[in-house]
Amino acid sequence: MNFIVIDKQSNLIKGVVTAPAQPIDTGKILFIKVGEPTLNKYYRLLSKARKKGLLVDVGELAAISHAFLDSLVETDRKQ
Repeated sequence: MNFIVIDKQSNLIKGVVTAPAQPIDTGKILFIKVGEPTLNKYYRLLSKARKKGLLVDVGELAAISHAFLDSLVETDRKQ
């Protein structure tokens, strides 16, 4: 399973990890399970952001991936 790693304070995507089970969220880091289509969209955004020396904001990915947005909303409900 693939998980996008989000810094809660800045709402920036720090990277992607692969794990057999859901990693444990911390006070600073949030893990959101994503599928291949969402990962592909993230990597396209990351490619553009790196040219400017930036990271991808959660809102940028949520704006183009409804599945990611739904996962964010569901995670927020659980907390």
